[in-house]
Amino acid sequence: MISEQLVQEYRNIISHSYPELASLLNDCYLTIIDGYLNPVSQPYHYLGVYYAGRAGKEIVFYQKELKKIAENLGLVEVVFLNAKRLIRDPLSRLQQENPRLWLELYWISTKIETNLD
Repeated sequence: MISEQLVQEYRNIISHSYPELASLLNDCYLTIIDGYLNPVSQPYHYLGVYYAGRAGKEIVFYQKELKKIAENLGLVEVVFLNAKRLIRDPLSRLQQENPRLWLELYWISTKIETNLD
């Protein structure tokens, strides 16, 4: 619940500060990834940006801005992951272990771009 609110707040800050980047992030799946050094230590949090293969270069171009805003929200790092590679990996157990995330990533990676200008 708090993770969803944190992601929504992150999206709001991006949309106010960098509107062109907000349009790129609309085609991405953002989530908070928890990490632990050992079982008794405090968790640390990453922002995971799952993008479709075609949008990766544009999003990574804004890496410094994304990281700066994430650090202001108390996150350790921003991690960029290619959704298409994850869902097409034959050794991945993501579909069995987390079917909702797998469906979200599948939906992101199969979006069709329309250039109706």
